[in-house]
Amino acid sequence: MNLFRSESTKLFTNVTTWIIAGVAILATWPMALTNAGASNLPADDPRLFSSEPVPLEFQGFEMAGYGYVLVVVLAALWAGNEYGSGMQIRTTLAATPKRGRLFLTKSVLLAVSVGSIGFITMTGTIVITHMASNSGLGPWTLSPEIWKHLGGVTLAWTLTALIAFAIGSLARTAVLPLLLVTPLVIGIGDFLASFWSGAKYLPVTAGASMYSDPAAGTYLTPLTGGIVQGLWALVLLSTAYFAFSGRDV
Repeated sequence: MNLFRSESTKLFTNVTTWIIAGVAILATWPMALTNAGASNLPADDPRLFSSEPVPLEFQGFEMAGYGYVLVVVLAALWAGNEYGSGMQIRTTLAATPKRGRLFLTKSVLLAVSVGSIGFITMTGTIVITHMASNSGLGPWTLSPEIWKHLGGVTLAWTLTALIAFAIGSLARTAVLPLLLVTPLVIGIGDFLASFWSGAKYLPVTAGASMYSDPAAGTYLTPLTGGIVQGLWALVLLSTAYFAFSGRDV
């Protein structure tokens, strides 16, 4: 309990955590409002990128990428900050010699934090989308399919954050996860998947299968995508766990 309390205090008293959470939520919602306004334009309006309508159950989920980048930043900082110039990790390990418990506590706190940020951000985004676009769907009740996709995007954000955390823990820096994961989040994986089928199994692209329109042809099935991304997270977290538990600082 003391370990959980001390790590919670470390995470939730950090101003950066609240800035990232606030920006993820408050920047995505206005953009969702603007994006939903565009959907009310005629199908042949030149201001639209495409005249092909997005299926109702997927409308608004294209906004997931904005906050997605920020939760990767949060995960990378959570993994790498203690290895900075002050080497706070030495103090942490002196107070908590059971390294495995420390790693698991950090992972759980990150998962809960990112899951909460993701669910609040994307639920608000989808409600705003259907409220502003007059889609005919009740914005406060939505539909079972949309709630399923909201669960999928929340899980995808959480697993991606844990992957970034695992990479940062292995590298003992926030830089490497930012270099490796951020390009996937901003669309490199989806781009590669458009001409190379193997890219569908990259972690972020696989996770996107849980909330993206399969008609795009670049995604796995939702179940397969969730399993693939979950395996990426499990393997990397397990590797990072044993490395963290057994090596010197």
